[in-house]
Amino acid sequence: MGAHAHVHPPDPVPHSSLVSASHPGLPLNDGKLHVLLAATGSVATIKVPLIVEKLLRIYEPSRISIQIIVTEPAERFLPAADKPLPASIHVWRDSDEWENWSTRSDPIVHIELRRWAHLLLVAPLSANTLAKIANGLCDNLLTSVIRAWNPAVPILLAPAMNTYMYTNPLTKRHLQIIQDEMDWITVLKPVEKVLACGDIGMGGMREWSDIVEVVVSKFPPPLYPKKSDVVDSQGVVQDKPRHNTPDHAGTGHIRFQDPESE
Repeated sequence: MGAHAHVHPPDPVPHSSLVSASHPGLPLNDGKLHVLLAATGSVATIKVPLIVEKLLRIYEPSRISIQIIVTEPAERFLPAADKPLPASIHVWRDSDEWENWSTRSDPIVHIELRRWAHLLLVAPLSANTLAKIANGLCDNLLTSVIRAWNPAVPILLAPAMNTYMYTNPLTKRHLQIIQDEMDWITVLKPVEKVLACGDIGMGGMREWSDIVEVVVSKFPPPLYPKKSDVVDSQGVVQDKPRHNTPDHAGTGHIRFQDPESE
């Protein structure tokens, strides 16, 4: 499919088996586009507030809800950002996984985040988290969300790493595994630039404004928000199947999106 194929919202499908009550901070039936934005250990994390601000401006706060996951290394970079995150944006950390759970009927945070999201955008994606995704590791909140992901829902990955990390043979292998085995994932090819460490070469995160444009192309504002959540008579959220998107249907492979092809 083309680089700007739209993702159409799924139709609600009843589900017979009950699941745990949803986390109160993750309402499924609020009629908004749900963007789960994650940041990992790269200085490009400082661009996260800019991505959030632009998405809020395009969709307006009444039509989009953004939740953020940060890994421990990513959190160290946030204070260096040019502007803070809006106070209304909730930031999820590894500790939230256990602080929100004490008994078997409590919400499981990584599952609730997966149910809530219409899109997962990991920007920036470090070499370390790329390796975890490719090898199925799930030792923190973000990688647990990704391991438990519904493959009918898109994930965008925006790698950001040193040139020699990016050109390392293991990086090529990890990207190939994702391409061959995880066709719900689109990798946004990094760019050549002067990196934060002073090196010049490939590996810089795609320009943050271009990443926003990819999100907008998948979820055009005129089509969103649309309600597609199933809640039973007792107010218990049902885990809802989603239809495959045009980007996934019948290809068997992910699209490695090259900025030059846009």
